[in-house]
Amino acid sequence: MSTVLMVEDEPSTLTVVRYHLESAGFHGVFATKPDEGWRLLVSESPDLAVVDIRLPGGDGWSLIDRMRKDDRFASLPVIVLSGGDEKLVASQAATLKCDYLSKPFAATALLAKIRHLIAISGSRGLEAGESGRGDVVHVELVAIGVVLLMGSYRIQGKVYLGPEQARFSDAWESVMRDQRTFVPVTDAQITSESGQGITSPAFVEVRKADIQAVFPMDVAPD
Repeated sequence: MSTVLMVEDEPSTLTVVRYHLESAGFHGVFATKPDEGWRLLVSESPDLAVVDIRLPGGDGWSLIDRMRKDDRFASLPVIVLSGGDEKLVASQAATLKCDYLSKPFAATALLAKIRHLIAISGSRGLEAGESGRGDVVHVELVAIGVVLLMGSYRIQGKVYLGPEQARFSDAWESVMRDQRTFVPVTDAQITSESGQGITSPAFVEVRKADIQAVFPMDVAPD
């Protein structure tokens, strides 16, 4: 189970996000101030952090800057939350190698970013089996090319499956059995039934109930 740290001081936001994280199968840990967030970073070693910029007792930027200067958290995926100047915040977030989500936000949008960043982080082929924290890392997901048939259109892209599955059909069945309603797909190409390109998003969530068939990319039908 992946652990997500959220540093946010609005009680209503914390309540909503906590509910959605737990419903999606994540372990959430929560702080309302930068110093509390740092203590949880050290004690919980989360897989991802969500940090609001405007916080009591400091701001989120100072916490993120401290993280980036520490080898244990230099590459930790971070999502910045802010209701301020979107261009300015997005630019500073990019400088600190963070993703960005503007306030107010939909909980589903936050979950989509969390799933995507954790999946990407877990599929980067960590060298020598070790992370920057000095811990042995067991990569739980691998990227595989798939084609999803959705009725009047199809989606081609990468999904992340458990490497312990011997056959594609077994791995995909495990995905369909888990509690997620959506399947995250990266590097997606969406085409019509006639093969005409519709769009090519870097990331899209596909509702499981809408998937009529799925094939590995190398054996997908034309």
